[in-house]
Amino acid sequence: KMKPDKDIIIYSSFFTFDNKLYQQLIGLFMGCKPSPICAVVRVYTFERRSIFIDVHYITTPYGRYIDDAFTVVSSEEAARHMFNTISEQDPDARLNWEIDIQESSTDYIPFLGTNIKLENGQVHYKYNRKTQKKNITLHYQSHHPLKTKVEVVKNFYKTAEDSSSSPELKEESFKIVDHLLKCNGYKHPRSFKNTRVITFGNKNGDNVYLKLPYLSEKVSQDIQKFILRHKLPIKTIFSPGKKLKELFCSSRPYDRPVCTISNCKICERLITGNQCMIKGIVYCITCKLCGNKYVGETGRLARDRLSEHLR
Repeated sequence: KMKPDKDIIIYSSFFTFDNKLYQQLIGLFMGCKPSPICAVVRVYTFERRSIFIDVHYITTPYGRYIDDAFTVVSSEEAARHMFNTISEQDPDARLNWEIDIQESSTDYIPFLGTNIKLENGQVHYKYNRKTQKKNITLHYQSHHPLKTKVEVVKNFYKTAEDSSSSPELKEESFKIVDHLLKCNGYKHPRSFKNTRVITFGNKNGDNVYLKLPYLSEKVSQDIQKFILRHKLPIKTIFSPGKKLKELFCSSRPYDRPVCTISNCKICERLITGNQCMIKGIVYCITCKLCGNKYVGETGRLARDRLSEHLR
């Protein structure tokens, strides 16, 4: 069996920009799926050669999630020295740390989805929502089943509760969630925490799943009650309707993706030219042998649908 060479995977990373092909010289480009794993492994090798074997840091509390690290040291100078010790192991000298320091015992510093402070030898933490994030989530008036909205609200409060170290801080965390949800049409958001949405189906698990478009909560409940009344082995899944962006035409019709495949078999057959990357088309195929025409439509990429006709 052939085993993939890690050097080929890591050092043969390519991407396109402005219809040109580029090679990533160091590391992997953003958005590449192996990037987080490679970042974890690479930084771990630096830590293993430095702070994990240095007697000065073996007993120092330290944790890291991908590229966000947390430690407890005596001063800012000690923190910079510790992270510089890790950075010195990077042969490319490209690992730089931005350090947030707790200025006083009452100050919090952000770490992942929390705010943390150390006071009298005890760690306190609470839920944190970055200021860069807009107060936008699933709106109460959105065309989604009630169950979906309830689960979204519950997850927000569950995260806020798990991210709080005391009842007082939990209340502060809940207020952040309250503000977010009220900005999105939930008048009494905490009432959703205890809301139970009843689902119907065969308890033995022998269900046939039926996917239906979501129309309204009343229609959904009537359908589920009918299934329950007739003891049908059906579990319903209600999917939201189309969004506005799917109903309206694009306001920038010329900003369309361009095919980058040389000698594309689909583009050369289109009378409109290099258009195989567009979606939502009506097309006509003329047989070169008998002259018959086939008219079809698709919401998928033209390249995907027309490739099926070529098979």
